[in-house]
Amino acid sequence: MQGINLFLSDRKFDTDAEVKSMDEEKVIVFDPHYCSGCMYCMTACSTYNNGATSLSKSRIHIVRHEGHAITKMTDEDDLIFDMITCQQCDQPYCLYLCPALAVERNDDTGALIINHDKCVGCRMCMVGCPFGVILYDLNKKQIVKCELCGGDPQCVRFCASGALQFLPKNLAHLPKRDRLAKKMIQLRARAREEEPI
Repeated sequence: MQGINLFLSDRKFDTDAEVKSMDEEKVIVFDPHYCSGCMYCMTACSTYNNGATSLSKSRIHIVRHEGHAITKMTDEDDLIFDMITCQQCDQPYCLYLCPALAVERNDDTGALIINHDKCVGCRMCMVGCPFGVILYDLNKKQIVKCELCGGDPQCVRFCASGALQFLPKNLAHLPKRDRLAKKMIQLRARAREEEPI
């Protein structure tokens, strides 16, 4: 971050204005335990944002992993799915690195958006993104990224399994906490059943 601050010494940022209250700002939350890998989210995203279905142009990506990355090859594993999309960072390198000031935070949704009137196509935002989710559309000759569909993410709307939710940032941890609590209850119940009498 030091290098970025030196690079942007002339640029002033008001973090209170840039980042909405965590109670108001929402994020897309992914639960891999519910994901079936159907790709409806990617289809909905690309259709909504591009007018046609093209999974390669989706702004959300579901990645399939074989479970063998963490187990022996001889073990039987379930498929593991993961989501890759813009995290709408509180400290967004894409915004800080953009020399044209084309990356802006939408006051209504909290999403980081690209102002295509200002964007010069230098792709510095792509270089700065730690998640690699900012794309360059060769046909349109412009940067594209998840902008939360104006506050109504289509990926969440069309997620058939419920793996995607659109939650306030301060509640984003609750699905994981609930699943852990249920698992602990099940394990305790099983332990009681197995106790010798």
